[in-house]
Amino acid sequence: MKTLLPLLLALLLLPACEPAGEDEPLGEAAPATPQEAAPAAPTAAADLGPAPAFTLPTLGGDSLSLRDYRGEVVLLNFWATWCTPCIAEMPDLTALHEELEPHGLTVVGISVNEEAALIQPFAERLNVTYPLALDDGSVAEAYGGVWALPTTYLIDADGQIVQRVIGLFPVEEMRPQLRTMLGLPPAATSSS
Repeated sequence: MKTLLPLLLALLLLPACEPAGEDEPLGEAAPATPQEAAPAAPTAAADLGPAPAFTLPTLGGDSLSLRDYRGEVVLLNFWATWCTPCIAEMPDLTALHEELEPHGLTVVGISVNEEAALIQPFAERLNVTYPLALDDGSVAEAYGGVWALPTTYLIDADGQIVQRVIGLFPVEEMRPQLRTMLGLPPAATSSS
């Protein structure tokens, strides 16, 4: 029992959502609490190897393929409308995408919701500017089974998964690594 207690505590404090059950409504997420808003620590995922290829429909009915981003650094973010931490991190991911897209970073959101009609209002309300695609479960499964949301994979320009983050993506902590991967100098710091 003593060995299970730390594991149980860790699971309770993990800032991520589990998929909604069939009787749980999909819809607007409640605001994040400070505990839910705590960023997760990145996990090295070198053993995950190449990012599985996929082609998925987008909100607009087009298709999005991971192959289209070969040569770019990709943050592949699995999320859902019912996941409070997912919604809480979207403005930060949007800002990161807008800041670093001209330098070769693309954030790609993959929704595990079934209907675009549920996702479109969130994207509009939160001014999401990065591409959003709809997963039928096959892509999440190809990435080892996404068991908590949000889950984000950092994929390098060669298509290799270099990190996985379960929970909120720690934008500020990861920015130096992202800039290095993009061949950019460290961000300037301001002194006050």
